Amino acid sequence: MDTKQIEYMIAVEKEGSITEAAKRLYVTPSALSQQLKNLEQELDTRLFIRSKRGMTLTPEGNLYLSGAKAMLAVKEKAMEQIQSLVRQKNQSSQISIALNQNFYNFVRKHIIAEFERKFPYMEIQTVLVTEKSAKEEVLRGNADMGFIIASGVTSSSLDSIPLQREAIHLAFPRQVLEELPADYSFEELTKVLRGMEYISAPRAQIRDADEYYLRCAGLDPKVLCYATSYAHLRKLLNLQFAYGVIPEGFIEETDTFAHVPIRPAAFYTLEIVLSSSLSMTEEIRELIVQFLREFDRENGGKSMLEALEHG
Repeated sequence: MDTKQIEYMIAVEKEGSITEAAKRLYVTPSALSQQLKNLEQELDTRLFIRSKRGMTLTPEGNLYLSGAKAMLAVKEKAMEQIQSLVRQKNQSSQISIALNQNFYNFVRKHIIAEFERKFPYMEIQTVLVTEKSAKEEVLRGNADMGFIIASGVTSSSLDSIPLQREAIHLAFPRQVLEELPADYSFEELTKVLRGMEYISAPRAQIRDADEYYLRCAGLDPKVLCYATSYAHLRKLLNLQFAYGVIPEGFIEETDTFAHVPIRPAAFYTLEIVLSSSLSMTEEIRELIVQFLREFDRENGGKSMLEALEHG
């Protein structure tokens, strides 16, 4: 069945005129007339009665058009169902991850490339956000999962999978130790540091977390300057003119500053947060396993802050 011919018949029936129907269909009257003539020849019957009052359906034409309309409706419904299946298939073949620009290079190089080689029919879409909004993008339904560094400052109703945890140390000039007894307490250390200025961490979210932890430890940090990276933070701390907070994984044997774990104990946690509507398919499970493998420090995985700094 030529659905175009059916559309032509419906237009002629409605308009009662080949000329008016042709205008509606954006075809020439001669082309429309020829299509109807071809259909009548194919069916070997007249479909319209042509008179001065216009064109009206013959009984045969009315019967044919009724059946044709029903078949057209079936076709349209089938097309809608096919399009719905295509949309579902497209949605199920995509996974979106919310992450900040600093993590993007690492995820693209170490996660996305390997995942799409293993599952060539899948596509990972990245939703680039600021450090404070990755969770929000997942909560709003704009991403299936988020890749974040979390602190103990905020909480979330989202399901999360911890990938790595990094203890936080208080770093300070070695001469501070000269003012303290050999068996000094953490409280005695913080009393000395209260008179010193503070070098702040490079990332906005981590700055907030650090200041929160410092206040829990009895310090009220007076910010002297902001580091531009963790490598820069180490360099400034090694100049030993102020104190700061540094992740344990960034401390090296050659560093000249003194350091102790901050108290109460504090950590940065690298997490994958998951949308509550996300189905745990084979592909999603494999993607999460890839993240866990990449950050498995016991088996040579990368530090979260190395990924953040260098990708």
